[in-house]
Amino acid sequence: MQRVVPAAVTLAFVAVIAAGALLARRGPAARLEAERRTLALAGEAAARAARSPRDAWGGPLRPAPIISRGKPVAASRPGAAVLVDGVYRADAWSGGLPSEVAPAWAAIRIGQGPTRVLLSFTSSHNHDYRDLFYGAPVDYRIETSADSTDGADGTWRTAVTVRGNPVRSRAHAVDFRGQAWIRLVVTALAPEHNEWGLFLDEIDVHDLSLGGDDVWVFLGDSIGAEVFDRAPSHRPSFADRIAAAHPGYEPAMIDAGFCRARTGEVLARIDDVLAWNPDARVFAILLGANDPDAETFGRDLDALIARLQAAGRIVVVARLPYQTKYGEDYVAPKNRALDRVGAARGLLPGPDLDAWFRARPERLEDGLHPDAEGSVAVSRLFAEAVAPLYPR
Repeated sequence: MQRVVPAAVTLAFVAVIAAGALLARRGPAARLEAERRTLALAGEAAARAARSPRDAWGGPLRPAPIISRGKPVAASRPGAAVLVDGVYRADAWSGGLPSEVAPAWAAIRIGQGPTRVLLSFTSSHNHDYRDLFYGAPVDYRIETSADSTDGADGTWRTAVTVRGNPVRSRAHAVDFRGQAWIRLVVTALAPEHNEWGLFLDEIDVHDLSLGGDDVWVFLGDSIGAEVFDRAPSHRPSFADRIAAAHPGYEPAMIDAGFCRARTGEVLARIDDVLAWNPDARVFAILLGANDPDAETFGRDLDALIARLQAAGRIVVVARLPYQTKYGEDYVAPKNRALDRVGAARGLLPGPDLDAWFRARPERLEDGLHPDAEGSVAVSRLFAEAVAPLYPR
């Protein structure tokens, strides 16, 4: 059966795509003016955040505007303009089969000004956070240059080196003082990979110069892996919603969905997830669908939240969405356990996905996973729930 995307959702996403395409086509003067406006809004947002007292949950967050959209890109192979078009899980740049001798690389000319940036990459055709087969980088480095003229020449300094990366999406903060270019250089893929090699659908660069910490990890199972992948049918995304509701803010997102995982299994990997995402300030959790019972779920969720809070992270937990796939309504007791844990840990209440899907069960594609409209709604409900983390 063909999936029909509601007209309102389609029009909203078309607007997002059109804006990104327009920015890419604009001349240098128009792009510079758009960038100035972005940075001006971010400066105003940072001032609001500075004036606002710390809240009970760890906010307000400080803006990290995206500064790579539509910027000039040079690469080892053609077609790299798609890396800065703002479209995820669609067209991707194919970097071939990189090696130490013949690396694949993509360089973005940011221009001088930012002093600290966050570079994130997504290889979104890998579905599970740990999938690498469809072209995720395994060995790579991030370099910056102050004097390159074309992304290939000039003097480059290495800011980050990673070997043995185990996940499809990462983000790294980099000192950018006096620099103009930033470059991702990939030297190896996983031993088992697709025949075409490296695939990246987006490289985002966020400006952290204003103390930006609006960096999110969406920690979940297969439900979250689908909802937060920012595929065209799942837009407007969480980041789109925040940007529209809170001028100056454009959150960085890492979709860390462990398919089929129970909360206890994610708990066992949480130190790894923290190490992979040291600059993430907020962990948004959507777990529990695979847990055997409410007692186990509540116990493991409490331990997971405790570990994240001990690491200085803000935690927001969504109530499990209602499901119709299985006869027993196991969601209600799990959500009662979740509510108790959240209250005891002093969490900002997350979105009530149980109520939304219980009223709209037709938005569950297979009785468990949200369809396109349901996915868009989850992002909207998350954005509305976390509004207190953003200054007014």
